[in-house]
This record gives sequence, structure tokens and C-alpha cells, in this order.
Amino acid sequence: MALNAKNKSIITKVAQKKTSTGPISAAGKAKSSKNAALHGATSPQLLNDIEKSKYDTLLNELRESYPSANPLVRMQLERIAKLNIQLERIQNTIDAQFLRSRALSRGYHELARHLDMDRETKSLALNLAMGFGGKEKIIDMDKIDISNELNYWVDSERPSTHEEFLDKTPRFCEYLFNESVKSQQTIKDYIGDKVPKQKLEGNQHYSQGIDIRFVFGDEKPRIDSDIEEGIKNTELKELKRAAEWYGQEIMRMILRTQKIADFRKLGPIEEQATTPDLDQLDRLMRYQTTIQRQLSTAIGELLALNKI
Repeated sequence: MALNAKNKSIITKVAQKKTSTGPISAAGKAKSSKNAALHGATSPQLLNDIEKSKYDTLLNELRESYPSANPLVRMQLERIAKLNIQLERIQNTIDAQFLRSRALSRGYHELARHLDMDRETKSLALNLAMGFGGKEKIIDMDKIDISNELNYWVDSERPSTHEEFLDKTPRFCEYLFNESVKSQQTIKDYIGDKVPKQKLEGNQHYSQGIDIRFVFGDEKPRIDSDIEEGIKNTELKELKRAAEWYGQEIMRMILRTQKIADFRKLGPIEEQATTPDLDQLDRLMRYQTTIQRQLSTAIGELLALNKI
């Protein structure tokens, strides 16, 4: 009999634990009481000036809607205004949990790894995703035009003369001339300083496809005599080395732009899949439900008082 009574007592305690939504231990109850004193329906505290301003505004609106000299009605209006502020505070906390989980998420970094981004591309993509630096112009049509010239007309065998180089790559020649003028150098010295003589380790090589393009006479820009002189005073192999390097650099920029575009499309999807700590979210939502019930009760009591 004693054993049965003990088993019943254990079963009763387990059932109480399963059905209870509040703290059970003395320490838990003490903490709950402390929270109630700060955040509960009867708490006199508002946390900041913004809450105080919202509380005063809402209370004035309620008093205009329910004018009464009854102190119970006036007390009930104050309670409703305060519960509204507390409910908004909880919702803001829930929203903050989502924002914090996204900020700390490794999702963006995993996405960058999936897109095989190098460090520079990843940095640009993350800055754009977080709204730093605005919409950056990574590549422009001038570089596209230059890339077309280099991809179509320059290889190990072509061009074979300076005249052919000037004829087939006029935009690139003009670009080299303008950049050398900015640097106050000859085209030869500019290429020597700008273009690495040895390819960097891990540098990607891009196979070029076969393209057919019709070039009309009025499509080519006119070459000034200064540009022509600068090109002819530079060794052809140096010009072709510069053309190869610039072609690869522009292609790398085009691929980077595409990867960043993919990153910006997939980033919001990754964000939406990120959730905060579910246990913490559950506690906040239960607290929110409790305040909502208190608010509903307070509104019901207010309506009952107005009938008296």
C-alpha cells in the first residue's frame, strides 16, 4: 500500500510538471516575481523616453474615448495603455532575435563558399548585402568593348605587326595610351610597371570560345598620331603580353560581377531560412500570450465598468 501511494505521488508530480507553464522551483518563482515587478501588468516602470511618450499618447486617446470620473475606469485605462506598451516591447524583442540570428548566421559565408568566391569578391558581396558602399559599379561597357577586341583578335600568332595591332585593337590602344598619360609614363614603361611578368600562382586561365564578328569601317575609333607613335615605340610582344593580362583581368571582373549577382539573388532566401534559438523564441511567445490575455481581460473589465 505504501508503495502504491508513493507511485501515485510521483505520477501526480510528473503530471503537474507536464501541465505547468510557469516556474516550479523556489529560485524560478523568485526570478518570475522579479520579472513581474519590472515587466508585469502592475509594474510602474517604463524602460525609456520612447515608451513613456507612447504610453502618454495612448492613455490620452483612451481617456478621450472613455471619459469618466470613476477612479476604477481611470485605473483600468492606465493598465490597458501599459499592457499595450509591454506587448509592443515583447514583439520588438522577438523581431530583434530574428535580426540578431541573421547577423550572426554563417549562411552568407557558406553561400560565398558555394559560389567559389575569392576573398576580394566575397568582401564586395558581403558589403553589398549589408548595405555598405551603395551600388558599386564593378565593370562598365568600355571594358566590355576592350574585352571583345582582345578576345576576338589577339592570340599567340595575331597580330603579327604593329599596324595590325592598331587596326584590330583600337580601343585597347587608346586605353593604354590614356592610362600611360595619367601615370606620366610611356606606354612601354606603363606596361612594364602595370603588367606582371610572371603569372601569379593559382591564376585561372579562361578558354576563349570561337566568335564571328563583322567589323565595319565606322565602328573603329580613329587613332591619333600620338597613340600610334606610342604603340609603335613599344615591342609587339609587350603589347600582346599586356593584351593577354588585361583580357584575363576583365574576364575575372565579369565572372566576379556574375557571382555577386547570384549572391544577391540567393542571399535573401538564405536569410529567410535563418531562425533564432527556438527555445528562447518559445519563451518569448508564451510571455506574449500571457500579456495578450491580460490585455483582453483588462478591456473586458473596462467595458463592464462603463455599464455600471
